Amino acid sequence: NCSSFDSVQGLTYYNEHIYEGTGLEHQSHIFQHDPSDSMTTLRRIPLAPANFFGEGIAYYYIWANDGGDNMRKEHRLIQLTWKNKRGFIYSLNDGGNPKKNDSQSENSSHLKVIREFDYDTVTGEGWGITFLPHTNEFYISDGSHFLSVWDAESLDLKRKIPVKFERKVMVDGELTSESLDVDYINELEFVDFETGGDGTTDRDSGEEGVCSNDDTECNDDTSSPHKQSMRILANVWYQDLIISIHPETGEVERVYDFRDLYPIEQRQKDGADVLNGISLTGAMNGGSEDGVELWITGKLWPNMYRVRLKQHAT
Repeated sequence: NCSSFDSVQGLTYYNEHIYEGTGLEHQSHIFQHDPSDSMTTLRRIPLAPANFFGEGIAYYYIWANDGGDNMRKEHRLIQLTWKNKRGFIYSLNDGGNPKKNDSQSENSSHLKVIREFDYDTVTGEGWGITFLPHTNEFYISDGSHFLSVWDAESLDLKRKIPVKFERKVMVDGELTSESLDVDYINELEFVDFETGGDGTTDRDSGEEGVCSNDDTECNDDTSSPHKQSMRILANVWYQDLIISIHPETGEVERVYDFRDLYPIEQRQKDGADVLNGISLTGAMNGGSEDGVELWITGKLWPNMYRVRLKQHAT
Protein backbone atom coordinates (compact mmCIF):
# COMPACT_ATOMS: atom_id res chain seq x y z
CA ASN A 1 0.00 0.00 0.00
CA CYS A 2 1.42 3.34 -1.04
CA SER A 3 1.81 6.40 1.13
CA SER A 4 1.92 9.96 -0.15
CA PHE A 5 5.75 9.93 -0.51
CA ASP A 6 5.78 13.05 1.68
CA SER A 7 7.43 13.93 4.95
CA VAL A 8 5.06 12.02 7.22
CA GLN A 9 4.62 13.55 10.66
CA GLY A 10 1.57 11.66 11.89
CA LEU A 11 -1.06 9.04 11.08
CA THR A 12 -4.51 8.45 12.54
CA TYR A 13 -7.53 6.27 11.77
CA TYR A 14 -11.23 7.15 11.53
CA ASN A 15 -14.20 5.54 9.79
CA GLU A 16 -12.34 3.12 7.53
CA HIS A 17 -9.82 5.74 6.41
CA ILE A 18 -6.26 6.67 7.26
CA TYR A 19 -5.42 10.34 7.77
CA GLU A 20 -1.83 11.40 7.19
CA GLY A 21 -0.29 14.67 8.35
CA THR A 22 2.82 15.83 6.52
CA GLY A 23 5.41 18.49 7.25
CA LEU A 24 7.86 21.04 5.85
CA GLU A 25 7.07 24.68 5.18
CA HIS A 26 4.87 25.22 2.10
CA GLN A 27 4.46 21.44 1.82
CA SER A 28 2.37 20.52 4.87
CA HIS A 29 -0.96 18.80 4.21
CA ILE A 30 -3.63 16.54 5.65
CA PHE A 31 -4.30 13.53 3.42
CA GLN A 32 -7.26 11.18 3.62
CA HIS A 33 -6.45 7.71 2.25
CA ASP A 34 -8.58 4.66 1.54
CA PRO A 35 -6.69 1.54 2.74
CA SER A 36 -9.23 -0.73 1.02
CA ASP A 37 -8.12 0.70 -2.34
CA SER A 38 -4.29 0.65 -2.14
CA MET A 39 -4.26 3.84 -0.07
CA THR A 40 -5.93 5.88 -2.79
CA THR A 41 -5.90 9.53 -1.73
CA LEU A 42 -9.43 10.89 -1.36
CA ARG A 43 -8.61 14.33 0.00
CA ARG A 44 -5.53 16.53 0.18
CA ILE A 45 -5.90 19.63 2.35
CA PRO A 46 -3.01 22.15 2.57
CA LEU A 47 -2.07 23.61 5.94
CA ALA A 48 -2.77 27.34 6.15
CA PRO A 49 -0.82 29.53 6.56
CA ALA A 50 1.48 27.80 4.11
CA ASN A 51 4.68 28.73 5.94
CA PHE A 52 3.66 26.62 8.96
CA PHE A 53 5.34 23.24 9.46
CA GLY A 54 2.72 20.55 10.14
CA GLU A 55 3.36 17.90 12.77
CA GLY A 56 1.40 15.19 14.59
CA ILE A 57 -2.34 14.56 14.11
CA ALA A 58 -4.97 12.59 16.03
CA TYR A 59 -8.61 11.63 15.61
CA TYR A 60 -10.84 12.43 18.57
CA TYR A 61 -14.44 13.27 19.41
CA ILE A 62 -16.49 15.38 21.79
CA TRP A 63 -20.08 15.14 22.97
CA ALA A 64 -22.19 18.16 22.02
CA ASN A 65 -25.81 19.11 22.64
CA ASP A 66 -27.95 18.84 19.52
CA GLY A 67 -30.05 21.81 20.56
CA GLY A 68 -32.60 19.64 22.34
CA ASP A 69 -32.35 16.99 25.02
CA ASN A 70 -29.93 14.74 23.16
CA MET A 71 -26.17 14.61 22.98
CA ARG A 72 -24.42 13.78 19.75
CA LYS A 73 -20.84 12.86 18.98
CA GLU A 74 -18.78 15.35 16.96
CA HIS A 75 -15.82 13.75 15.23
CA ARG A 76 -12.69 15.84 14.88
CA LEU A 77 -9.04 15.80 13.92
CA ILE A 78 -6.38 17.81 15.77
CA GLN A 79 -3.06 18.88 14.26
CA LEU A 80 0.10 20.30 15.85
CA THR A 81 2.82 22.40 14.23
CA TRP A 82 6.55 22.14 14.82
CA LYS A 83 7.77 25.54 16.06
CA ASN A 84 4.76 27.76 15.32
CA LYS A 85 3.02 26.97 18.65
CA ARG A 86 -0.29 26.94 16.81
CA GLY A 87 -2.68 24.02 16.52
CA PHE A 88 -5.68 23.34 14.28
CA ILE A 89 -8.91 21.40 14.79
CA TYR A 90 -10.77 20.03 11.75
CA SER A 91 -14.33 18.77 11.42
CA LEU A 92 -14.88 15.14 10.43
CA ASN A 93 -18.64 15.31 10.66
CA ASP A 94 -19.75 14.32 7.17
CA GLY A 95 -18.59 10.75 7.71
CA GLY A 96 -15.44 11.02 5.63
CA ASN A 97 -16.65 9.01 2.64
CA PRO A 98 -16.47 11.32 -0.38
CA LYS A 99 -17.33 10.32 -3.89
CA LYS A 100 -14.06 9.86 -5.69
CA ASN A 101 -15.00 12.41 -8.34
CA ASP A 102 -15.98 14.92 -5.67
CA SER A 103 -13.23 14.45 -3.08
CA GLN A 104 -12.16 18.10 -3.10
CA SER A 105 -15.67 19.54 -2.91
CA GLU A 106 -15.66 22.90 -1.19
CA ASN A 107 -19.22 22.24 -0.04
CA SER A 108 -18.08 19.39 2.19
CA SER A 109 -17.70 20.07 5.91
CA HIS A 110 -15.13 17.30 6.13
CA LEU A 111 -11.63 18.49 7.07
CA LYS A 112 -12.70 22.11 7.47
CA VAL A 113 -10.78 24.05 10.11
CA ILE A 114 -13.22 24.87 12.91
CA ARG A 115 -10.78 26.12 15.53
CA GLU A 116 -7.21 27.34 15.95
CA PHE A 117 -5.40 27.43 19.29
CA ASP A 118 -2.06 28.42 20.77
CA TYR A 119 -0.02 26.15 22.98
CA ASP A 120 3.39 25.64 24.55
CA THR A 121 5.42 22.57 25.51
CA VAL A 122 8.64 21.71 27.34
CA THR A 123 10.74 22.42 24.24
CA GLY A 124 8.35 24.92 22.68
CA GLU A 125 7.73 22.48 19.83
CA GLY A 126 4.91 20.15 18.79
CA TRP A 127 5.81 16.62 17.64
CA GLY A 128 3.26 13.86 18.25
CA ILE A 129 -0.27 13.70 19.67
CA THR A 130 -2.77 10.98 20.58
CA PHE A 131 -6.23 10.86 22.19
CA LEU A 132 -7.23 8.82 25.27
CA PRO A 133 -11.04 8.57 25.10
CA HIS A 134 -11.58 7.05 28.55
CA THR A 135 -9.89 10.02 30.30
CA ASN A 136 -10.75 12.61 27.63
CA GLU A 137 -7.11 13.66 27.33
CA PHE A 138 -4.44 14.27 24.74
CA TYR A 139 -0.86 13.08 25.21
CA ILE A 140 1.68 15.29 23.40
CA SER A 141 5.37 14.79 22.62
CA ASP A 142 7.81 17.60 21.90
CA GLY A 143 11.20 15.93 21.37
CA SER A 144 12.02 15.86 25.08
CA HIS A 145 11.57 12.90 27.44
CA PHE A 146 8.28 14.34 28.70
CA LEU A 147 4.73 13.66 27.58
CA SER A 148 2.41 16.61 28.21
CA VAL A 149 -1.19 15.74 29.07
CA TRP A 150 -3.93 18.15 27.96
CA ASP A 151 -7.63 18.20 28.72
CA ALA A 152 -9.27 17.35 25.40
CA GLU A 153 -11.93 20.06 25.65
CA SER A 154 -10.13 23.01 27.21
CA LEU A 155 -6.67 22.02 25.86
CA ASP A 156 -5.26 23.08 29.24
CA LEU A 157 -2.12 21.37 30.51
CA LYS A 158 -2.96 18.92 33.32
CA ARG A 159 0.41 17.29 34.01
CA LYS A 160 3.73 16.20 32.51
CA ILE A 161 4.92 12.61 32.56
CA PRO A 162 8.65 11.79 32.28
CA VAL A 163 9.33 8.76 30.07
CA LYS A 164 12.01 6.48 31.44
CA PHE A 165 13.61 3.17 30.53
CA GLU A 166 14.96 0.98 33.28
CA ARG A 167 17.83 -1.35 32.47
CA LYS A 168 19.99 -3.71 34.47
CA VAL A 169 23.73 -2.88 34.78
CA MET A 170 26.68 -4.30 36.69
CA VAL A 171 28.19 -1.92 39.24
CA ASP A 172 31.16 -3.15 41.27
CA GLY A 173 30.22 -6.71 40.48
CA GLU A 174 26.59 -6.29 41.53
CA LEU A 175 23.54 -6.21 39.29
CA THR A 176 21.55 -3.01 39.79
CA SER A 177 18.92 -0.94 37.99
CA GLU A 178 19.59 2.23 36.06
CA SER A 179 16.79 4.61 34.98
CA LEU A 180 17.38 6.47 31.72
CA ASP A 181 15.42 9.38 30.25
CA VAL A 182 14.03 8.60 26.80
CA ASP A 183 14.47 11.70 24.64
CA TYR A 184 13.21 12.40 21.12
CA ILE A 185 9.81 10.77 21.60
CA ASN A 186 7.94 11.45 18.38
CA GLU A 187 4.78 9.99 16.82
CA LEU A 188 2.26 8.62 19.36
CA GLU A 189 -0.65 6.17 19.25
CA PHE A 190 -2.82 5.12 22.20
CA VAL A 191 -3.90 1.46 22.06
CA ASP A 192 -5.77 -1.11 24.09
CA PHE A 193 -4.15 -4.51 23.54
CA GLU A 194 -7.26 -6.26 24.85
CA THR A 195 -9.62 -4.91 22.19
CA GLY A 196 -7.10 -4.14 19.47
CA GLY A 197 -8.40 -0.57 19.37
CA ASP A 198 -8.03 2.52 21.49
CA GLY A 199 -10.34 1.79 24.40
CA THR A 200 -13.55 2.55 22.51
CA THR A 201 -15.62 -0.24 20.99
CA ASP A 202 -15.04 0.89 17.44
CA ARG A 203 -14.08 4.04 15.58
CA ASP A 204 -16.47 3.04 12.81
CA SER A 205 -19.71 2.28 14.64
CA GLY A 206 -19.75 5.27 16.97
CA GLU A 207 -20.59 3.02 19.92
CA GLU A 208 -18.62 3.63 23.09
CA GLY A 209 -16.85 1.22 25.40
CA VAL A 210 -14.88 3.51 27.67
CA CYS A 211 -13.83 3.10 31.29
CA SER A 212 -14.92 5.21 34.21
CA ASN A 213 -12.99 5.46 37.44
CA ASP A 214 -15.52 3.36 39.36
CA ASP A 215 -16.07 0.71 36.68
CA THR A 216 -14.36 -2.30 38.25
CA GLU A 217 -15.37 -4.62 35.43
CA CYS A 218 -13.60 -2.45 32.89
CA ASN A 219 -10.75 -1.32 35.09
CA ASP A 220 -8.71 -4.00 36.82
CA ASP A 221 -6.86 -1.44 38.95
CA THR A 222 -9.34 0.84 40.71
CA SER A 223 -6.58 3.29 41.65
CA SER A 224 -5.93 3.99 37.97
CA PRO A 225 -8.20 5.13 35.13
CA HIS A 226 -6.26 2.89 32.74
CA LYS A 227 -6.75 -0.80 32.10
CA GLN A 228 -3.65 -2.97 32.29
CA SER A 229 -3.92 -3.52 28.53
CA MET A 230 -3.77 0.21 27.68
CA ARG A 231 -0.47 1.67 26.47
CA ILE A 232 1.00 4.58 24.51
CA LEU A 233 3.01 3.44 21.50
CA ALA A 234 5.72 5.82 20.32
CA ASN A 235 8.56 5.91 17.91
CA VAL A 236 11.86 7.53 18.84
CA TRP A 237 13.37 9.93 16.34
CA TYR A 238 16.07 8.33 14.17
CA GLN A 239 15.60 4.88 15.68
CA ASP A 240 13.83 2.02 13.93
CA LEU A 241 11.84 0.99 16.96
CA ILE A 242 8.53 1.53 18.71
CA ILE A 243 8.32 1.71 22.49
CA SER A 244 5.35 0.79 24.68
CA ILE A 245 4.81 3.35 27.45
CA HIS A 246 2.62 2.99 30.54
CA PRO A 247 0.22 5.97 30.30
CA GLU A 248 0.38 6.73 34.04
CA THR A 249 3.97 6.01 35.10
CA GLY A 250 5.78 6.83 31.85
CA GLU A 251 7.76 3.60 32.15
CA VAL A 252 8.90 1.99 28.89
CA GLU A 253 7.72 -1.59 29.24
CA ARG A 254 8.61 -3.05 25.87
CA VAL A 255 10.65 -2.17 22.81
CA TYR A 256 9.67 -3.40 19.33
CA ASP A 257 12.51 -3.63 16.81
CA PHE A 258 11.63 -2.63 13.21
CA ARG A 259 15.11 -2.50 11.68
CA ASP A 260 14.18 -5.27 9.25
CA LEU A 261 10.87 -3.74 8.13
CA TYR A 262 12.47 -1.32 5.67
CA PRO A 263 16.26 -1.62 6.22
CA ILE A 264 18.24 1.59 6.37
CA GLU A 265 20.50 0.48 3.52
CA GLN A 266 17.49 0.21 1.19
CA ARG A 267 16.04 3.48 2.47
CA GLN A 268 19.28 5.26 1.65
CA LYS A 269 19.11 3.93 -1.91
CA ASP A 270 15.45 5.00 -2.19
CA GLY A 271 15.98 8.45 -0.68
CA ALA A 272 13.65 7.58 2.22
CA ASP A 273 14.12 8.85 5.76
CA VAL A 274 13.20 7.77 9.31
CA LEU A 275 10.32 5.71 10.65
CA ASN A 276 7.64 8.18 11.74
CA GLY A 277 4.05 7.02 11.47
CA ILE A 278 1.87 4.79 13.68
CA SER A 279 -1.89 4.26 13.38
CA LEU A 280 -4.50 1.70 14.29
CA THR A 281 -6.05 -0.04 11.29
CA GLY A 282 -9.59 -0.31 12.69
CA ALA A 283 -9.34 -4.08 13.08
CA MET A 284 -10.58 -5.35 16.45
CA ASN A 285 -9.60 -8.60 18.12
CA GLY A 286 -10.96 -11.19 20.50
CA GLY A 287 -8.58 -10.68 23.40
CA SER A 288 -5.22 -9.45 24.61
CA GLU A 289 -3.36 -12.40 23.06
CA ASP A 290 -4.23 -11.13 19.57
CA GLY A 291 -2.47 -7.80 20.12
CA VAL A 292 -3.07 -4.68 18.04
CA GLU A 293 -2.92 -4.20 14.28
CA LEU A 294 -1.15 -1.08 13.04
CA TRP A 295 -0.19 0.81 9.94
CA ILE A 296 3.47 1.90 10.10
CA THR A 297 5.34 4.19 7.73
CA GLY A 298 7.99 6.93 7.71
CA LYS A 299 9.19 10.13 6.13
CA LEU A 300 9.40 9.77 2.35
CA TRP A 301 8.59 6.07 2.57
CA PRO A 302 6.88 4.69 -0.56
CA ASN A 303 4.75 2.23 1.42
CA MET A 304 2.75 1.75 4.57
CA TYR A 305 3.17 -1.58 6.35
CA ARG A 306 0.44 -3.46 8.16
CA VAL A 307 1.82 -5.15 11.28
CA ARG A 308 0.56 -6.74 14.51
CA LEU A 309 2.08 -6.12 17.92
CA LYS A 310 1.50 -8.13 21.09
CA GLN A 311 1.73 -6.62 24.54
CA HIS A 312 3.80 -9.44 26.04
CA ALA A 313 6.59 -11.53 24.59
CA THR A 314 5.57 -15.02 23.48
